[in-house]
Amino acid sequence: MPIPISRRFSATRCALIAIFIAAQLLLPGLLAAAEPLRLQLRWLHQFQFAGYYMALEKGYYRQAGLDVEILQGGPHAAKPIDILLAGQADFAIANSGLVIARMQGKPVVALAAIMQTSPIVWIVRADSGIYSPHDLAGKRVMLMPPPESTELLITLAREGIDLNRLEVQQTSFNPQDLVDRHTDAYDGYSTNEPFWLKQQGVDYRLINPREYGVNYYNDVLATRQALLDKRPKDVEAFVQASLAGWQYALDNIEESVQLIHRRYAPNKSLEHLRFEAEELKKLILPELVQLGHMNPGRWETIARNYVELGMAEGPAELDGFIYSQPPAPDHSLLYKVLAGSLLSLLVLGSVALRFAHLTRRLRQEIRLRRSAESDLLNSNQQLEIMANTDPLTGQLTRRKFEEVVDKEIKRAERYGFPLSLVFMDIDHFKRVNDEHGHEIGDRVLSAVASRVKTHLRESDSLCRWGGEEFIVLMPHIDLDQVCALAEKLRAMLAATPVVENIHITASFGVAQWQPGQDLGTLLQRADKMLYRAKQLGRNRVECYPAD
Repeated sequence: MPIPISRRFSATRCALIAIFIAAQLLLPGLLAAAEPLRLQLRWLHQFQFAGYYMALEKGYYRQAGLDVEILQGGPHAAKPIDILLAGQADFAIANSGLVIARMQGKPVVALAAIMQTSPIVWIVRADSGIYSPHDLAGKRVMLMPPPESTELLITLAREGIDLNRLEVQQTSFNPQDLVDRHTDAYDGYSTNEPFWLKQQGVDYRLINPREYGVNYYNDVLATRQALLDKRPKDVEAFVQASLAGWQYALDNIEESVQLIHRRYAPNKSLEHLRFEAEELKKLILPELVQLGHMNPGRWETIARNYVELGMAEGPAELDGFIYSQPPAPDHSLLYKVLAGSLLSLLVLGSVALRFAHLTRRLRQEIRLRRSAESDLLNSNQQLEIMANTDPLTGQLTRRKFEEVVDKEIKRAERYGFPLSLVFMDIDHFKRVNDEHGHEIGDRVLSAVASRVKTHLRESDSLCRWGGEEFIVLMPHIDLDQVCALAEKLRAMLAATPVVENIHITASFGVAQWQPGQDLGTLLQRADKMLYRAKQLGRNRVECYPAD
């Protein structure tokens, strides 16, 4: 019976640290003093770099014979790649923009990708009326200089939005500007600023590039080609020690949070560090993807996207860009063939044994490769599901929903059948979080989605639009029927507690698609009706009159 992927990775995690420590104990010569190595971080000390702290604090670097210094970044520090190439650091943390430097001829090498998907997002106020990148037109939008902002810039380019249509602001690194309405869209990390905004009681919405097909690596460990050529064993030891540190940090989050708060980031609260740790784990995917994994095909796709969008010049040739472990020494060369007819039989026997041994090894490697390819296929399938499905409620993400709507509108235009949209918002949801905590709030959202889904047809599509907002797309049904169904959903939610003794109500806005309309117009009409429902006291359904 095949071993589940999660159990195999669990065994790998346990073995990773044990084998690493055992190897160092068997090689005491590696413990000799070595030339110091410097690691340049992308930002200020926080859980984002937990694996490197734990590799240092738990002695993994020391056991590998490495003397490592971790250098803090910050808003006023030079770019990590520039520091790396200037020789002021031996390793650096970069985003996927690292491949741009490689295509520019700069000798950078990607060693390991810690985050399998990027945390970079735009954060907008919930009352801003901004739901998608297209809504940013004419708005004040913060952007960091590339390559730090590449995911956001590529999202705009893919959506056909010219930067000249935005009022671009240099990022202030201060989310208070969003609270004070000095900007309309703040560029931040999904792992960081949302916690602060919740603490301030400010409702927000995320515009996530991943929902628009931009799903790039982040926090990529990098080095210079010259260092790799000069000290290949030290580079390999640094990579393995760092990954062991990351594994320890993810397996021991509370211990890591306490240490980082005490030694590195005393200005960040323990609650903030815990929030960051849990959000980072969703991006690192340690239960699904091997730590540090990089797919050459994915890097090539990222590189081609940069070229196609004018952010880099082609061709996207990446030979030598992705690090590969140095091959194990071939001790077979130590054996010498003895001359002479008297030893010929011994030589032939040795060759035959060697051939048999290589054949067994080849078969074993083929089995391992097939197993790895199967695991990778399953991982990619899971990543595709995650990209299209909201992890909390199991319903469609905004990006996938927009694809479905686009297809349904084209079908409605071709065949002339009705198409309606229901915009739903849970009333006073902030009180649920404030009174019962976010964990209960998440359970309420999941339960609401589950209840609504059971009352929909198979042809209907349910999407978690953001926060406590949901959208239902309903083809082949006229406006009166949709309004009746929305009223049924409203009454059903209000009738009984959704979780334990927690009662909620919801407001609904309904609109029907008219020929020539796009999703934006349809959504705007439904949102207008939702706003009217809330203005009239909530817990009600308002329907846009048919044209």
